[in-house]
Amino acid sequence: MLIMKTYINQEIEKIIINESLINGISWSNEFKDVIIDLDWAGQDDLKEEFDFLKIKTSLYFEFVTEMESKLKFQPKTMGALEIGSFSFALKDKIWLIEFRFDFYSIGYIKFNCNNLKFIIENIAD
Repeated sequence: MLIMKTYINQEIEKIIINESLINGISWSNEFKDVIIDLDWAGQDDLKEEFDFLKIKTSLYFEFVTEMESKLKFQPKTMGALEIGSFSFALKDKIWLIEFRFDFYSIGYIKFNCNNLKFIIENIAD
């Protein structure tokens, strides 16, 4: 059984994280890197490869700079951030990252980084 799979940089184009939830954001590696824990919604073309109920998923961003965020929750709501869209682009050897939120929370998180990874870990057994 698959224990861990990592998609790096351009490979992440294969992954759909829209409508997934951000469960947590933490700093790592002497506060240079950012880890975003996801409740990944999964996708049809990978359902044979992964049991979405028995995995843990995260996005790992190396050497994050220029982070900016603006979030506003709808009245009388709070909770995990549901991703409306996720985009990334390479410009001058730097990845430009943007999360947009369009549901209970409205807004964005933007930053730059040197590398990005989508990590799937098996938590079953």
